[in-house]
Amino acid sequence: MRVPAVVRWPFRIALAALALVGAGATTLAWMIATPTQIPPPLASISNDVRKIDDQGLPGLSYFQARDQTFLAYRDYQPLPGGNGRIAIVVHGSSAQSPVMHAVGKALAAAGVRAIAVDMRGHGHSGTRGDIAYMGQLDDDLADLVAHLRKTSGDGPISLVGHSIGGGYALRIAGSAYGNLFDQYVLLAPQLTPSAPSSRPGSGGWALPNIRRIVALSVLDRVGIHCCDALSVIAFALPDRALPFTTRIYSYRLLANFGVIFGYKEALARATHPITVIAGANDELMMAENYE
Repeated sequence: MRVPAVVRWPFRIALAALALVGAGATTLAWMIATPTQIPPPLASISNDVRKIDDQGLPGLSYFQARDQTFLAYRDYQPLPGGNGRIAIVVHGSSAQSPVMHAVGKALAAAGVRAIAVDMRGHGHSGTRGDIAYMGQLDDDLADLVAHLRKTSGDGPISLVGHSIGGGYALRIAGSAYGNLFDQYVLLAPQLTPSAPSSRPGSGGWALPNIRRIVALSVLDRVGIHCCDALSVIAFALPDRALPFTTRIYSYRLLANFGVIFGYKEALARATHPITVIAGANDELMMAENYE
């Protein structure tokens, strides 16, 4: 029996739609299956980190986040007669609080109480290289501010971030948590790979798994988070540095702490002063392009 055309065409359209969905799902699966590669060590970075003078490094203190996890920070107390200001200091990619030791000491010497954090997923805070959900770092930051307010009162608090931590600070400035801080200081901030300030390939420091990042971002937009714990970026660290650093990030850690795709929008939404400081000879950023 001949099937009427009025029936055939909807059936063909449905088959074509299913074929497209299947092809799309296959493509996403292939992109997600692409392994994350480890870049060769970037000697200049690791050698500089080894030269950090840790004399006078404060011991670890802890605060309890809303998920009951204890997260680590180092408290640089100013000399008596400090100015009552607090600065929360955020490290860069793969790092932890000791790399910000010089900044913490300088702030304390200037009368500012500096709180250098181990961001969750780094150092002594949580699981290395991962978080539980996107946005958890922001909640942690709000919990840290609340913890500090218990003993410091309602004085001004600044947020200082280096490299990827500077990009994170900028995103916070334009977010719902932006009013937690009265000013923001971005130290050689990593914005996006396409920003005028970014060197190609982050100067050899990071190797992102672009296929997997794109695929997971597509799933993220439709509310599918099944694979957010997969690794998506690796940093150019030598094996000897692994006890002290985080070589690989999950997608959800990178999405929360890392590249802010809407850095211009974050700038537009920010309501408090933002200062950018960068060295002229930065190996990973093109400082002359920040302005």
